[in-house]
Amino acid sequence: MKLDNPVLVQWEYASEERLANRNAVLRSLSVGPSPEDAAYDAIAERRCQRMLDVGCGLGEIGERCQRELNAHVAAIDISPRMVELAKARGLDAQIADAERMPFNDNSFDCVFAGWVLYHVPDLDRAVAECARVLTPEGTLIAASVCNDNIDEVWRLIGVTDKREPLKFTRENGAAVLSKHFGEVEQRDFEGEVVFPDTESLRTFVASTIDRAHLAPQVPEITEPFHAITRHVVFVARQPK
Repeated sequence: MKLDNPVLVQWEYASEERLANRNAVLRSLSVGPSPEDAAYDAIAERRCQRMLDVGCGLGEIGERCQRELNAHVAAIDISPRMVELAKARGLDAQIADAERMPFNDNSFDCVFAGWVLYHVPDLDRAVAECARVLTPEGTLIAASVCNDNIDEVWRLIGVTDKREPLKFTRENGAAVLSKHFGEVEQRDFEGEVVFPDTESLRTFVASTIDRAHLAPQVPEITEPFHAITRHVVFVARQPK
């Protein structure tokens, strides 16, 4: 099933359990800098005062920006539960669609769209909305997982079917953003996650969005299993 399927997205983010489990496993087992740190660093470079977190999810990065950068962070998500959690973190959060943002033009000097644009049915419209709500000097930080993320895990399980390519990722993100921004910088990111045992690997697979059903197929491992995490962070400036 495609990751921009509205039914899948609504089901996946109706509660925080699977997302929280997925994040917890990756954070506890990753070696070196995290993709979240890479995204945060790109936001911090902007030194923004008014930030919008699009598809805020649990609200963790938005909360960090509000706390450490002293920025006012507004947040939107289509999931009522995610908005509830973001509000609990002190964010100015509301239910809203990335394709129809409830903000005036030039409202923010930074927009963060973290691991969300590949979920949006009308990607071009969502990017246009990001550009619209930014000031002329504003910056969009857009992060995404890559199509070949943790391929080692799927090869171990013996998965042979190819996933539907993500509509926003390393290979096409710059072209998508260039339609609405005058300058686009691409920062590729690779990290490593080390699964110490079979249970940790099965727990992670069970938390994935479209391949959770494969968890019983994870074979027994007798030594730590290494996989490469592959992400990309785009920094887009000068809204057209």
